[in-house]
Amino acid sequence: MRHALHITLLIFSLHISITKASQQHYPMQAHQVAPAVYAVITPTRALPNPKNRGWNSNSAFIVTKSGVVLFDTGSSTVIGHALKQTIASVTKQPVRWIINSHSHGDHWLGNEAFNTSVEKIISTRQVKDLVHDEGQSWIDRFNQMTAGITGQSKILPPNTLINKRTEMLLGDRQLILFPSGDSHSPGDLILWLPQDKVLISGDVVYSDRMPSTNASNLAQWIRQLEELIALKPKVVIPGHGNVSDIHGLERLHRLLEGFWQAVTKGYEDGKSDFEMVADVTQALSSFSADYPGLDEKIKRDISHVYLQVEAAAF
Repeated sequence: MRHALHITLLIFSLHISITKASQQHYPMQAHQVAPAVYAVITPTRALPNPKNRGWNSNSAFIVTKSGVVLFDTGSSTVIGHALKQTIASVTKQPVRWIINSHSHGDHWLGNEAFNTSVEKIISTRQVKDLVHDEGQSWIDRFNQMTAGITGQSKILPPNTLINKRTEMLLGDRQLILFPSGDSHSPGDLILWLPQDKVLISGDVVYSDRMPSTNASNLAQWIRQLEELIALKPKVVIPGHGNVSDIHGLERLHRLLEGFWQAVTKGYEDGKSDFEMVADVTQALSSFSADYPGLDEKIKRDISHVYLQVEAAAF
């Protein structure tokens, strides 16, 4: 009896500790962008590190009459608990549905914090498979990058799969989910709220940070942005960066199209990927003020884009 009581008190104490740590280290705020639609925006533009304690990606949530829809859950279970507290500051409704936009760990490793209330965790098949295959490597990577701050998160994988444009009613809210065609990474999902004209994009949209294109289908990404622009959203909640709008989509489209064209020119001039880095960086220099990290991302990702340009030439 005493042993059972001791375990119960230990678990309760651990929960209180996690909650306090979450509130202290991740001062999140829910910003209302439409009726019952909220964005939780990280202030950092860097990768996970000890200073930002691993919190480097955005989340969004929608409050319905019968529960909360949460889009992306952060880089760790601890960050997920901070997000849970942030949602609780707005509504007493539990998180019943989670949408994981893609397989990069900073967007889904917080899932486990909602394990007592969540009924459906939605993703594409590609994302579920990548979570299974690469989940532990994301935990290890973030621990290394944050000096152990993100901890040993438990993996709570998606359990509901969609692989085509899908309209659904969650609570009293109409949602449209659709795959991006692997724009930013394999299996990306985008959420469109037609009644509010709010687009929740995951990493298919970056507003104030150079996008990662090292897992992208860049030509498809450019086409996808054209389709998103045609929706004429009033609000865009990106995977990284501040809340934006149609003008942010248009600017990102110009950036990525410029990246493709600059690499294509270098390829046609007979240059290898590393030989064209300076020229591509110069061609995109007008975007550097709006997209921090541009130079570094070009150096890192240009070989991936080069191979796609080469393939398109054939």
